Amino acid sequence: MKKPFLYIRKGVPLHGRQRRIEGILAPGNRILLVDDLVTTGLSLIKAAKAITAEGGVVTDAVVLIDRQEGGKQKLQKGGIKLHAVLNITEIASNLHEIGTIDEEQLKTILKQVKKG
Repeated sequence: MKKPFLYIRKGVPLHGRQRRIEGILAPGNRILLVDDLVTTGLSLIKAAKAITAEGGVVTDAVVLIDRQEGGKQKLQKGGIKLHAVLNITEIASNLHEIGTIDEEQLKTILKQVKKG
């Protein structure tokens, strides 16, 4: 795709260049956050704050799975639109439909979902 790649570290390392963001980020660069899943959205919000502190612009995030535990709403409040390939309700419903999980397991999973 010939697109630049950034890596956000959880903390500032005590060795090397001691940067929280690895990669080239110029002021005004638009950055798309990509992650495997979102739960509360806090890790994506922290990543977005690190990028904006360096001059980058974050308006969107893509995840494979939205666990539907409030992350989408938190990101939205921060001006970030979440795009998920699947959400946990769809996954659990499909697993129940094909007999992989029973009714009780489905109910347990769906109790975690925050409507909003």
